[in-house]
Amino acid sequence: MKTKIIKIVTIAFIAVTVISSCTKYPDGPKFSLLTKKARITNNWKIEAVSFNGSDITSSYKFIVGDNYVLSITKDGKYSSTGNVSDDGTWKFGEDKDDAYFTSSKAGSSEQAYRILRLESKSMWFKHTESNGDVTIIKYKE
Repeated sequence: MKTKIIKIVTIAFIAVTVISSCTKYPDGPKFSLLTKKARITNNWKIEAVSFNGSDITSSYKFIVGDNYVLSITKDGKYSSTGNVSDDGTWKFGEDKDDAYFTSSKAGSSEQAYRILRLESKSMWFKHTESNGDVTIIKYKE
């Protein structure tokens, strides 16, 4: 009986340790059965935007349009619609904690975004400019 209890406690401890170590992104999720690629593949709408800690959601939406949608596909392509439309390619960084987007427009450079949250219905990106300015964009499905 004691060995059975010890086995159950050991298995529970291992399960809790494995699940808690699955956290990849600072703001979640703690655990997901979906792959990172499956979670990022979606049609995303802007929920909130901050610049250096200040909420700029309404002015950002005014620029890109209330109907702005970022569509990310499994095959490494993206497109955006609204006042600012674009398309190009995307990829994960080596550790899959960054996403890189390259527009198909001539002269475009790759833009890097740190992934803060990546859930099937919620995605948060952080973009840091070379001068230290930080933009956080929160998307929802």
